[in-house]
Amino acid sequence: MVWIRLGRQWTKVVQSVGRANFDHHDEAERLQQALRISHDELAATESGTAAYRAQRSEVFAATTQLLSFEAQLPVLLDEQRRRVSSRVVYAAGVVTVAAMLVIIGAIMASWVSRWYLAPVVPVALMAIVITVSEPRARRLGHRGRAAGALISVACAALVAVAVLRVVSAFWLLALIPLVVIVLSCWLPDGAEAEGTT
Repeated sequence: MVWIRLGRQWTKVVQSVGRANFDHHDEAERLQQALRISHDELAATESGTAAYRAQRSEVFAATTQLLSFEAQLPVLLDEQRRRVSSRVVYAAGVVTVAAMLVIIGAIMASWVSRWYLAPVVPVALMAIVITVSEPRARRLGHRGRAAGALISVACAALVAVAVLRVVSAFWLLALIPLVVIVLSCWLPDGAEAEGTT
């Protein structure tokens, strides 16, 4: 059931990225077409008349609208990317917490050693904190937060394969640098890195 919801959420993420870019492109084309029509009507109007002055005002108004839209376009596109990053954070958080809850259930059922609580609890807490703090996070740094959330999924996968004994438990030492990377993606909020893009 969780996997079906995650698949639907991922589909929404992919569709929303494409749809928003087309919406912005369509609006820019509409404003450009309005400017072309106003300019063509101005060219067809006799110079120096009241109709010419009125049409010239329409050309200026259409130009102002187009320039205003183009000026806010980077903010609109970044806001769309931020929404996508937030969805990635939420989906990654759900996957990570769900995996850790399954492992905790196995530990409580005595199928797995209680020793595995040592890596499970920090990874689960890290995912919960990342997911719960996302709504209050700043707009800048959304890419870093999404990357951190995806790395937390890698942490959960590492714990899961260690619990399943696919790899040695010594591989769990790799969680230390991974957690540091997640925190370095998450804590500074990525403002410096994204200020340059």
